[in-house]
Amino acid sequence: MNNYKKIAEYLAVKRFLQEHPDYFTKDEQLSIDHYASKLDDKAYLKDVTREIYDELGLIPENKNIYIAFSELIRQLYGLDNKNIVEVGGGIIPRLAKRIKLQQKNGTITVYDPRLAKDIDDTEGMTLKREQFSSATEIPEANLLIGLMPCEGATPLIMQATQKQIDFILWLCEGGPHGEPFDFYESDEEWLDSTIHTARRGVEDNNMGELHKLELKDYSDYPIIYNQRKK
Repeated sequence: MNNYKKIAEYLAVKRFLQEHPDYFTKDEQLSIDHYASKLDDKAYLKDVTREIYDELGLIPENKNIYIAFSELIRQLYGLDNKNIVEVGGGIIPRLAKRIKLQQKNGTITVYDPRLAKDIDDTEGMTLKREQFSSATEIPEANLLIGLMPCEGATPLIMQATQKQIDFILWLCEGGPHGEPFDFYESDEEWLDSTIHTARRGVEDNNMGELHKLELKDYSDYPIIYNQRKK
């Protein structure tokens, strides 16, 4: 990518931040500006930055984590005629938007307390601006998904296994690190515990087997999902 195109992309990101000043915190805006201003090809890998880049169509298809994850979900479970619940959909619900474009029938309900207030529900896509928990009353669903929802990972697993709903979860660097109730000493310990909890839940509730998959081109963290026996 030449520098002129990189500069044009950076200016597009700057303009987006100016047009949507309430989307991100001041620290997030500084972080987004920092990574975008580096003018490299990997600025979109950083946290909320990738939401803007995908919204603006600036991520190459072969490097787009939203495309990769939605395609994996389609291959494993299908998207049509599915009522999907997404946990931790982000400020800009990019994964949900991409899935909805591929669905001929079915719905997707997105949970995230930080969902942008000027993004409206559309036909088949419902936005829930609330924190997802193990007590959340979810709509009738046959698939739960999460793309790096951090602390949303555990309630997603609990809801899915207790209600015997298929699920796929892309893990990230951890859950509620730094909180008073956090007793994990490392990301690895949190990941191991989370995967163990998911495996036990799948086995105890006759949901087949838990599988782990890594897509290193997009993230160093694993994807876990249940696969029922045929």
